[in-house]
Order: sequence, then C-alpha cells, then structure tokens
Amino acid sequence: MTQVCGYFNKEPADLNLYEATMLAGVPNAPSAYSPTENLELAEERQSQVLDAMVRFDNLSQEEADSVKAMQETRKDT
Repeated sequence: MTQVCGYFNKEPADLNLYEATMLAGVPNAPSAYSPTENLELAEERQSQVLDAMVRFDNLSQEEADSVKAMQETRKDT
C-alpha cells in the first residue's frame, strides 16, 4: 500500500478524478494542503490544479467543472 491509502484508503489506480486532483495539490505543501487537516484549503488548491490541467489540455473544462461541483455539493451538506 502507498501513502495514498492514508487519505482515501485505496490504491492510486482506484482513485476517482476528485481524489486524484485533490492529491495532486498536496506535494506543494503537505501540511497545509492535506485534505485530512484542512479540507477547505485543499479544495482551493485542487481548483488551481484543475485550472492548470484544463489550461494545458490534460482535462476538459467539463471534467474540471464536475469536480468543482463535487466541492460545492460537499459544502452544502
């Protein structure tokens, strides 16, 4: 098992887009952007990751918007 299992309890190949893009922002500042420590800040960083992925054609705008919608859904609960 890898470190990913500590955040989402699954192997990297099993991560969904929300989880994968969340983790993509963690290495920049692990203590600050850890979703287990500060989910709001982690989601702000995730949005930056999503925007960069769209800008560099690694992700469609629709895919990025669907992940951002997941963030909003979580906030509404």
